[in-house]
Amino acid sequence: MKKVFLSLETSKDNQQLLSAIKKQTDIQLVDINEIKDEKFTVIVNGPLTQLADILMTRYKLISQIEEVLFVGGTDAYGDVTPVAEKNVYADVFSAQQVFLSTVKIVMFGLNVTENLKNRALAPLVYLKDPSIFVKDECGIYVETKGKVSYGKTVTDVHSDFQFENHHCEIILDIDMEKYNKVIKSFQLT
Repeated sequence: MKKVFLSLETSKDNQQLLSAIKKQTDIQLVDINEIKDEKFTVIVNGPLTQLADILMTRYKLISQIEEVLFVGGTDAYGDVTPVAEKNVYADVFSAQQVFLSTVKIVMFGLNVTENLKNRALAPLVYLKDPSIFVKDECGIYVETKGKVSYGKTVTDVHSDFQFENHHCEIILDIDMEKYNKVIKSFQLT
């Protein structure tokens, strides 16, 4: 059984995600304060503030996190500024801290997920069938100082220059036919 910790903003999309997860017999939601030695996955759809705080104050949990499935960021264009996505822009310093950590991160960027009916469901579909997603390993940093580029998630996925740290994966494409079949199986209302 897959153990999952959620770090979500209050929203209609996240309520739908929570409802869909609760219907899954192969996924168990966990409370971060009750985790013992088990491995678990973190799903974040919102700013990375809570996760950054956990990584700083409960650093022993880092080795237990299998992966972070993050709905946010972008490797193309933004929705808050021309280059920044709202979940990163809301707390760029926490986002930078998480991306610089050693945890495995899978980023479901705005430019790939914006046309989905509910972006928040992408990590749940990924847990069910990761082969639906085309992804590439990369380094990701967050611009924390630039006036024009503040909040941009900078990746090296399309660059000859490569960052040293490559513990992230970025979603590049989605097989929409298979994706929609999985979504339909969630029997959302």
